[in-house]
Amino acid sequence: MKNSAVQPFILVARILIGITFLVAGMHKVLFWDGPAMWMASKGLPFVPLLLGAAMVTELLGAILLFAGFKVKQTALALVLLLLPMTLMMHTFWNMEGMMQQTAVMDFIQNLAIMGGLVALAAVVHLSAKQPTSTK
Repeated sequence: MKNSAVQPFILVARILIGITFLVAGMHKVLFWDGPAMWMASKGLPFVPLLLGAAMVTELLGAILLFAGFKVKQTALALVLLLLPMTLMMHTFWNMEGMMQQTAVMDFIQNLAIMGGLVALAAVVHLSAKQPTSTK
């Protein structure tokens, strides 16, 4: 990442998005049974394996974003985690009333997080290709 004018914005984005995944991963560590029961209620197979993989990916992704290591790849990996997770867990089309409203908001929030991750990956990619200013 060579363009120094963009670096403070990238740092803020990495921290803000990283916090989201740190909190989500820590929630799974501290309250394993809740997410596990929710996943099982959605009919997902291999709940301990899937939940463990999600937890590790979220925590590792947060750490890598905080450290600024492989940011583009990490952001895209987190999108690949979040996309199926969103489609499987926030099935608002199968709900009614207040539960549906909550699920719609969770679904939209995850779309926004994915948008932020894609934008972060793009900015990191583009800033790495820019020559350093010599002013």
